[in-house]
Amino acid sequence: MKRPYQVTAGVFILLSVFVARESLELRFYTSFGPGPGFFPFLLAIILGLLAAVMLYQATFGKQDAIQADFFVTRTQYLRMVAIVVAVIWIIFAMNALGFRLTMFFFFVFLLSVLGRHNPITIILLATACSFGAYHVFTKLLLVPLPAGPFSF
Repeated sequence: MKRPYQVTAGVFILLSVFVARESLELRFYTSFGPGPGFFPFLLAIILGLLAAVMLYQATFGKQDAIQADFFVTRTQYLRMVAIVVAVIWIIFAMNALGFRLTMFFFFVFLLSVLGRHNPITIILLATACSFGAYHVFTKLLLVPLPAGPFSF
């Protein structure tokens, strides 16, 4: 069980080095505050540290036996494909339906596929996430998002 964790940690270390190197190509600090290279560099450092801890634990920590549910089943593959198809659907539906409705339908689908079966919980979470995120981004952060045909 050590090898998969070691490989994953190595991939994350390489990714953090790549992101850190690329973020140094951007301005680190501007006269207004942190530049476009500041946060990617900071996140790359955090990712590298966490990956180093993961590598240390995988190499020198107690070795666990492979769990029975380690390998992916057919149902889990179908869930993964359904989520990828839903994300692709978002690309095409965003301009037509707008952010709020597209994300509402996506969250309803996502929560249904991932195992939430209470319809009231699904509707409440989807509404809060889609309409709440739209409000935060458009009103508080002033980020323009597609409104769609139902601009209310």
